[in-house]
Amino acid sequence: MARADLYWCDVAGRIVLIDVARDIYLQLPQHLVEAFHALRQSGARADGSAQFEALARIGLCDADFGCPAEQSHIAVPARDAPPPATSDAHRRPLVTAAAIVRIITMRFAVRLIPLRLLIKWVRRLQSRPSAPMTPGRAAARTALFVQARQLVPARDSCLPDSIALLHFLRSRKMACRLVLGVRLDPFEAHCWVQDHDMILGDTHERVACFTPILQL
Repeated sequence: MARADLYWCDVAGRIVLIDVARDIYLQLPQHLVEAFHALRQSGARADGSAQFEALARIGLCDADFGCPAEQSHIAVPARDAPPPATSDAHRRPLVTAAAIVRIITMRFAVRLIPLRLLIKWVRRLQSRPSAPMTPGRAAARTALFVQARQLVPARDSCLPDSIALLHFLRSRKMACRLVLGVRLDPFEAHCWVQDHDMILGDTHERVACFTPILQL
């Protein structure tokens, strides 16, 4: 069967992969895109075909050219979190400190820990119980984290900061998801947090430029 740690998405007819084990993104060449679609749509076989053998080596299907990897179907909410009430947006020193510790810790962790282990940890974090939360409360808690993040600015920190936000919210029993997305021309990857109907700590305008490839 296809590798469980390999995920893909279709970006305007081109297939982009994230290989979690190797911590890299890949784009399939066009001849492999055509072979992969043929395999998925009709179970086509090509005995000894170099294209099908290449797909099997990558991990997009098994050695018998069956069980092709399923596409990542991830819905992106069309709205941002609502502005928090003024009284909820004030900084709270202990909460701010807790958020900053998570942010700094994750920025170091992402540099030192392989992606596969980070994903394993996030999935374990997601197994914790959660409780229903109103959009207003979710927005208030996210706003506190965003205020803390502004105190430790950094470039290209969407992955560690998003994991830190997820941890910050999940520690307060709020259900939310971590999403990784990609875009092409030029290639760029992005990461954000969302619940079932709104973007948290980011904006829809920003994340709409990306095609989701992995959700945790």
